[in-house]
Amino acid sequence: MFNGFNDENYTDMMAEIRPVRKRKGFRGFIKNLFSKYLVTTLIGAIIGGLIVTYAAPYLTPDQPTKTAILQPNFKPVTLNLNGGTNPWDLVVQIAKQVSPSVVGITNNVYVSNGFQNKLVEQGSGSGIIISPDGYIVTNNHVIDGATVVMVKTTQGKQYRAQVIGADARTDLAVLKINATGLPAAKLGNSSELQVGELAVAIGNPLGDAFADTVTVGVISGLNRKLDTDAESLPLIQTDAAINPGNSGGPLVNYKGEVIGINSIKLTSTGSQSDPFGIFGNQGTNVEGMGFAISIDAAKPIIENLIKYGKIQRPMIGIMGATVTPELSKAYNMPVGIYVQQVQPGSPAEMVGLRPGDVITAVDGNVTKTIQQLQSIIEKHKVGDVVTVTVWRGGKSLNLRIKLIQAQ
Repeated sequence: MFNGFNDENYTDMMAEIRPVRKRKGFRGFIKNLFSKYLVTTLIGAIIGGLIVTYAAPYLTPDQPTKTAILQPNFKPVTLNLNGGTNPWDLVVQIAKQVSPSVVGITNNVYVSNGFQNKLVEQGSGSGIIISPDGYIVTNNHVIDGATVVMVKTTQGKQYRAQVIGADARTDLAVLKINATGLPAAKLGNSSELQVGELAVAIGNPLGDAFADTVTVGVISGLNRKLDTDAESLPLIQTDAAINPGNSGGPLVNYKGEVIGINSIKLTSTGSQSDPFGIFGNQGTNVEGMGFAISIDAAKPIIENLIKYGKIQRPMIGIMGATVTPELSKAYNMPVGIYVQQVQPGSPAEMVGLRPGDVITAVDGNVTKTIQQLQSIIEKHKVGDVVTVTVWRGGKSLNLRIKLIQAQ
């Protein structure tokens, strides 16, 4: 199927094919966790000083930033440090404020025993209430493949959730439960983050048994890019513990605002806390590397999922592969995107793009990989016209292509 940038179609010609991983049972999951993960303890004195540093500037709070997503009235966390207040009180206040907005999510499927169908839980994760009327954001991999998605609030109430929209490319999904007056979290601005700031992760690692777990660390890095099959959204790196079940939960700043959606913890085994298999079977030892999807990058995805139930992505209508520098030398063609097929009736076909062409730039921006081409195209809207530079038989051509919506 041609969709412009389908991950199954767009493959690096030099890429290694990764084996499909099967879901592990809960017992195997527990065994994996405690045999393969090490717990990192933060030094109290350092974190204490860190919290004091970030609490003090917020004694006179700024006004909350408005977003396009419906948000409730929100009072940022404040802390009075007079009188020798315990600096950990800031984390306590953050937990009290944000935890009610965090839910547990279970992924359930019907399994037949030959006589009847039984609903069985096959996975769990966390989610964030983003509106009082029941919209919840989580990771796509938390609910992927579910027949029934159940949501449990911190008050112990359970709801059967409707999947409003899900997007595997960005690993985001939006659910809706039939409830009102819910405590919605405040979505902050990840563009304001600095490395070294306080970071608090809240969620349900290992499921309901460890609900409302709070872990503390710092922002270790910003705008990280990882080699995954998912779309390359900017990621926030943190050393706050993020474990299986934390996926979909919030990463929170010192104001109590959600600045990221917890998604990935790198491991050396490619296990369930590494849902995209970034490390595969490599023997790399990894400590304290968790990642959250930047909330600024997530907001437009969430809004599209709520409004349309899917992401409206523009496309030109080709299937192609990356021409690496090695292939460029071997086949005497430029680095870029080799056009393998052109979708019949697509904008690409209408302007004369052909199989065998190599796309080298879009609107003057060099495109060396499928990911770069995808990123440039998706900054545009459906209906925009772009200039695509192609190499054909030793000559360079410029073709103007009108973008259409991917199917």
